[in-house]
Amino acid sequence: MTEPEGTAITPFTVAVPDDDLLELKRRLTSARWPEKETVDDWSQGVPLDWLRDLCAYWAGGYDWRRCEARLNTYDQFVTTT
Repeated sequence: MTEPEGTAITPFTVAVPDDDLLELKRRLTSARWPEKETVDDWSQGVPLDWLRDLCAYWAGGYDWRRCEARLNTYDQFVTTT
């Protein structure tokens, strides 16, 4: 039995180019931040200090290559419907 056109299942490996990761880091470190919110909770959205810490982690502490390797221990596939 053949698959209908356009529904092939193709294996792939997660492989984010270094240039893309460098661009992400550049964007994270050059973000323009708003003034501090006027409340101490999440009622006005994500607290600024929390978001700044998260962006700093993604820019300097997150080990994308380790996570990429872990993702690639699983079979990955793409298809269209």
